Amino acid sequence: MNPMTPERSDVVLTGPTGIEPSGRDTLPEQGVPWAWGRLPLPATAGPARWTALVGLLTQHPALWQDAEYVLLLDDDVQISAADVSTLFRLMREGGLSLAQPSLSWRSHFTDPTTLHNPSFVLRHTNRLDAAALAFSREALQRALPLIQALPHPEQIARVLPAAQAIPWQTAAVVDAVQVERTAEPCAEPAIWPDELAEGPHAEPGTTWGGLSIHGDLVSLFQTTREHCLGLVAAGFAAAVQEPQPIGEVFLQHHLRSLAPPPEPLRLGDKTNHKISAALPAPSLRRSPILPSTAE
Repeated sequence: MNPMTPERSDVVLTGPTGIEPSGRDTLPEQGVPWAWGRLPLPATAGPARWTALVGLLTQHPALWQDAEYVLLLDDDVQISAADVSTLFRLMREGGLSLAQPSLSWRSHFTDPTTLHNPSFVLRHTNRLDAAALAFSREALQRALPLIQALPHPEQIARVLPAAQAIPWQTAAVVDAVQVERTAEPCAEPAIWPDELAEGPHAEPGTTWGGLSIHGDLVSLFQTTREHCLGLVAAGFAAAVQEPQPIGEVFLQHHLRSLAPPPEPLRLGDKTNHKISAALPAPSLRRSPILPSTAE
């Protein structure tokens, strides 16, 4: 891709067969400009791809260190140019340092928390999907050593939100933007650090709170708890035809709201050696909303 230019303030990076955001030619001239480019990475999502990506970003800082925000996409992720601009705008307005666009209900996924919830503009969650991650420049700088130590996509999905200074107020799924993930997630098993194999960071995917479509700020741990629970359940209720899964989501979040919010994850100095297989790798699933044969 081209070197950073003075008028460019954000950047979108993908792999060798990545899909260019659609509709770039029709974007209005006003707004924050962003550039897009492909990198020579392994085309298949997995630890090798993330290891190679960390190496490229470390060796070629001119690709991203003049950018304010950086969106990293797997090759199978489809997003429109307008949604890229909206994602970066909402990250600025919300002061977000780590985020992902929500996954459309047609997408492959590993954690349902990352699927689109129409009740929210953005949701603070303890899971993000490594297929589409957006960072502030400073957040990406801090994340590179951690990603290098734990390069599996499912490790990244859990470690990065948990490692933020305030885990339940920092990482976000931006529901105002949707992307479609067309390929199945990485099928290799993840090896979990001890800190992720037990305790609060071993919990299932959870929405901590966020900004509703009506402009309300809600939190699972404050007086807006009931409103937050209702929004989470109502938003995902549109995605299923049976009431049982929604009841499970509501109960899980209700019980979690009775406990203190999680503390930041503190990985030991010997992260590479302090690992555990206590947790199984997340099962790979396709969204239950549409049949697997749907096009």
